[in-house]
Amino acid sequence: MGNKAEAKEKVTKMLTQGLGINVTLQKNETLMIDVAGSDADDISTNAFIDFDEFDGKNGTTSFVEISAPILRQVPESEELYKWISIAGTSFRIGCVEAFPEENGTVFLRYKYALLADYLDEAELKNAVFAVLLTANELDEELQTKFGGKRYVDQD
Repeated sequence: MGNKAEAKEKVTKMLTQGLGINVTLQKNETLMIDVAGSDADDISTNAFIDFDEFDGKNGTTSFVEISAPILRQVPESEELYKWISIAGTSFRIGCVEAFPEENGTVFLRYKYALLADYLDEAELKNAVFAVLLTANELDEELQTKFGGKRYVDQD
């Protein structure tokens, strides 16, 4: 496949035409699957799809990165970082990532990356829903342990 533009076109077509999923292209070229704003009352997050590429000896390889917010404004703590480094990296697919925010808080998301070159609809669908459901399960569990706000929680 080779480049991000081709990967984005392929994934968008698979999601919208093949799987009938509505996506929104954001300003930063990220695709958003708006599940939290749909009829799925029990889902408290959305899926975001980004594209990346790596230039290697054998040409360019494209990646599809599927992520879902878990929590924002989580107070930094040693316990939180310990959980991320041990439990947050022990999933069969994907991992929890932490990004520093202002005021000593952290944004948590669940992310899984796939090679775009040989990606098919079934693999994409399974990956999107695995990320969504994992993040949806983790937001309440981690909010209870560490605080913070879920994606759907208002400020």
